[in-house]
Amino acid sequence: MNPPTHFSHADPDMLAMRRCITTLADLIESESPVVSAYFDLRQPRLDLTSSFCLWASTLRGDLPRDSRESFDASRDEVLAALGRSKPESLGLAVFSRSGANPFSMELSFPATLETHFDAGKRPAIFQLVQLKDRFHRFVLAICGEDRSHIIEMTLGSVSQEIVATRPVSTPERGQQLSQEHHHRQGTETQRSFIDEQVEIIRNLMARRGLNHLILVGHPRQISALRDHLPPHLQARIVASIFQVPNQLDHSPLIESAIQAFIQYEQQESRNTVVRLHDQIARGGLAVVGIHPCRRALEGGLASELVISEELHTADREELVRLATSQDLPIEVCEGDELLEQHGGVGCLLRGLPEPGAAAPSSLPEGGRS
Repeated sequence: MNPPTHFSHADPDMLAMRRCITTLADLIESESPVVSAYFDLRQPRLDLTSSFCLWASTLRGDLPRDSRESFDASRDEVLAALGRSKPESLGLAVFSRSGANPFSMELSFPATLETHFDAGKRPAIFQLVQLKDRFHRFVLAICGEDRSHIIEMTLGSVSQEIVATRPVSTPERGQQLSQEHHHRQGTETQRSFIDEQVEIIRNLMARRGLNHLILVGHPRQISALRDHLPPHLQARIVASIFQVPNQLDHSPLIESAIQAFIQYEQQESRNTVVRLHDQIARGGLAVVGIHPCRRALEGGLASELVISEELHTADREELVRLATSQDLPIEVCEGDELLEQHGGVGCLLRGLPEPGAAAPSSLPEGGRS
């Protein structure tokens, strides 16, 4: 089996995760089935093993005889991966195909996955796509009067923390500072303190590929930091939380920031659905429904896939695979009634078909295929 890939709090690599999903989406079909196994590692390993073995035993009887040997080998690979899963991991995804064209991939996450098993010609990737869409990563700046904490948040946990401390100014021995000089020195100290915070935020966001920033603290400290951020970082502020930090315990502030970020992402998801609906209402650059979206994706017309997690499993898998193969953004929505009115899936388009080409219909479908 290939070396397992672990996505940890300490080294969350979004690029590596995208590469893994693309590899799975582009996997060429073979006669042997691909076993896809997702495990919620909060459950006892013995229970997970029993559930998987029961599923495998039931499915094996329905497989052609010439596929059972390779299926058994893949089953054993999955069980071996489950057995060596790390105690600190919360989720595990294993993909295994044996036979003439073997393939394997093992991914562990510091985030929970829903236990689910599948066997088919292609890997089941929707849970990974959904996790990537909700892979909460942002920078949190807890702004204090004399000390600020710049924190990288990943999947609800602190993955990196850098502390900026206000410099202490002391006059040389025997030197008496005038009131004006004292004020000027305090202003310079404050500017130096803010400049240090800005530089930490700038470097952290650039180095880690982060696009969202949340500020927490007293309004005065937040305002001072915000005003000194360059425009491209100001544009990435998604929330400001006015709450005085307790230097002994930041957990309430971190929890508030996580909730603020989740609300921001939910609103972004809702905005995407509304944009899709508006385009459909005026006959613009969008299609909805399973078959029109499939045609748009296959024809290279789609710019973004908007999909409900409640969509039928087979359709969901096919559409996210097509979108992933083209490296398109995928917005996964949960319980969105407006999207459900359009059949649970839609595509924003980059353009219309060439004259004479078959255009994907934008009419909602009456049912799901």
